[in-house]
Amino acid sequence: MLRLSRKADYGLVALKALGALPAGDTLSARELAERFHLPQDLTPKVMAKLVTAGMVDASMGKMGGYRLAREPSLITVAEVVRILDGEQHIAPCQQGDLMGQCSRLEGCEIKSPLDTLNAAVMQVLETMTLAQL
Repeated sequence: MLRLSRKADYGLVALKALGALPAGDTLSARELAERFHLPQDLTPKVMAKLVTAGMVDASMGKMGGYRLAREPSLITVAEVVRILDGEQHIAPCQQGDLMGQCSRLEGCEIKSPLDTLNAAVMQVLETMTLAQL
C-alpha cells in the first residue's frame, strides 16, 4: 500500500486548515498542533519548510502565525509532498542513494512497470489540489 509520510500528512492537514481561515487570519504552529492533533515538535519544522518554499507566509509577534501564500486551488498535493519529502518513488531501487544498488537491477523485469506506476501516481497527485481535499 502506498502512503504519505507523516510530514506530508501533517503538512497537508496544516495547509488545509490555513486555507479555511478568513482573509487576514493566521494560526501559530502551536495552534495548528493543538487543534488538529499534530505533534508539537514536528509542526514548526513542517511549517518552516513550507515557508522556505514560499507556500506559506509567516508573521512574527504576539499576533503572528501562518497563512497561505497562494490560493488552495493552486497548491497541488504533489508539490507539498516534494517540498516535505523530496522526490518520491514506489520502489527503493528508484530512490536517491539506493538507485542502482539493487543486485537484480540488470535485467529486472519489474523496474519499467514500477517506473510507469510511479509516474501515474505522481500525475494523480499533480492534479489534486489542496482545495479538493
